Amino acid sequence: MNALGGGRKPKLTPEESICLCLFYLRQMPTFEVLGMHFDVSKTEANSTFHHWLKFRW
Repeated sequence: MNALGGGRKPKLTPEESICLCLFYLRQMPTFEVLGMHFDVSKTEANSTFHHWLKFRW
C-alpha cells in the first residue's frame, strides 16, 4: 500500500487534460502528435483521453 500522497504525480493538470481531449475531438490527430503537442508520451495522451472520455457517458 502506498503512503498518503505517494504514487506518480500527474503530468498534466486537469485543465490541460480537458484541453487535450477537446483538441483530439476537434482535430483527430494521432496520439503521437497529440503527445508531442502536450509534451507527454503517446501512451500518456491515449490514457488521458480515455480517462476523461469515460465521464462523457
